[in-house]
Amino acid sequence: MTTRIQKAIVASFAGLIASGTVLLMLPASAVGPRLGFVEALFTSTSAVCVTGLTVFDPGTRLTPAGQFFLLALIQLGGLGILSLSGFVLAMVRQRDELSQRMYVETAHGGLRGVTPRSVLLHAVATTALIEGVGAVLLFIAFGLRRGEFGLQTTWLALFHSISAFCNAGFSLFPDNLESYRDDPIVNLAVMGLIVVGGIGFTVIADLTRIRRLPRRNRNWWRLSLHTRMVLLVTGLLIGAGAVVFLFCEWTNSLRDAPWHGRILAALFYSVTCRTAGFDTVLTGTLTSVTLLFGILLMVVGASPGGTGGGVKTSTAGILACSAWSRIRGRNAAEFQGRTIPDSTVAKAVATVASFVILLLAANTALAIIEGGFASHRARPAPLLDYAFETASAIGTVGLSTGITAGLSDLSKLVLIALMYLGRTGPLVVGASLIGLHKPKPYAYPQEDVLVG
Repeated sequence: MTTRIQKAIVASFAGLIASGTVLLMLPASAVGPRLGFVEALFTSTSAVCVTGLTVFDPGTRLTPAGQFFLLALIQLGGLGILSLSGFVLAMVRQRDELSQRMYVETAHGGLRGVTPRSVLLHAVATTALIEGVGAVLLFIAFGLRRGEFGLQTTWLALFHSISAFCNAGFSLFPDNLESYRDDPIVNLAVMGLIVVGGIGFTVIADLTRIRRLPRRNRNWWRLSLHTRMVLLVTGLLIGAGAVVFLFCEWTNSLRDAPWHGRILAALFYSVTCRTAGFDTVLTGTLTSVTLLFGILLMVVGASPGGTGGGVKTSTAGILACSAWSRIRGRNAAEFQGRTIPDSTVAKAVATVASFVILLLAANTALAIIEGGFASHRARPAPLLDYAFETASAIGTVGLSTGITAGLSDLSKLVLIALMYLGRTGPLVVGASLIGLHKPKPYAYPQEDVLVG
């Protein structure tokens, strides 16, 4: 049952990407010559996988129709792979309803009593409400800056609100959001949309449930363990990222900004580096240390059930809990008075290992494709640029040091594969290809291996 669901998810995303490619290749979608196949495929994949990497400026290269197609792909992709799985289950109407419920409950962080239909309805309603509020705030901010509140401002506000909540990072401005670096409304609205979209529908539903309880019962411990871990890891990563950015960029990219602008830029970079891909400071001007820490943030990414990619905050939290428990001499991973099952820890390890292997393979591929076997100093771009680009692709972030458009078609195909795997998940794709095997009725004898 699970393998069929995974195949349906993988096929659904592939089908949506293919449809988007065809739509973007239409003459009505582009200004001037129509998009080539690789351009359209890259853009469609980036939109459906809510990445935001681009090989051209969507605001000037795409017509209003093309921008609409792009936004539709972002919205459909941003509803999330887990919500899409619920839609697939509801439409297919498998006979084994219990298996459906168990799969959706597991996929959405352990919520009980959920069904494919309830998952879909909750995701759509939540998305519409939050994107609507974000669009109003951005409409006010863009209108004040542009000096007009017409149809164009409305479209800009709606496009950027959906792109932010879906953690896509596509912008219709030539400089992304760099001209709004010191605008508090734009910064806070976009950051809020990114964080809410990234924490996942599961966490949103849990927080909504808490709000309905009597005031005396609203406390941290009433939240599910999944929600507590996601919120804690998210807060720590945002705080750490902002501190590192301020420390490394204070006399570099932020040297001419006012103190409040520096704080906004640091917070914005830390938030957007997780999954979104918007930028208020040109990424190519950042220090190497900032880029290295940004790679870490991009690999971690968003949370399960959210609109972003990466290995997920809960996965990082589980590994950290497991390591800390082992250091203290405990036999199992523990978090806030609860023991995390060994099977969950093993899945987290497998997820991170698969991402690391893919990153190393993709970095190697880009280095060979773009620079061959030339010496390190003779390469057209530093290896850090390739590492940042591949991490951005597999984390479905969309930030770039500026090398995307100049990459060869073969390198772009590598990034396309990374974006697809980063959105659907290497384990999901692998299971859909090779299937799941029944556990063996026996076990081999144990023998210890030294570690560390």
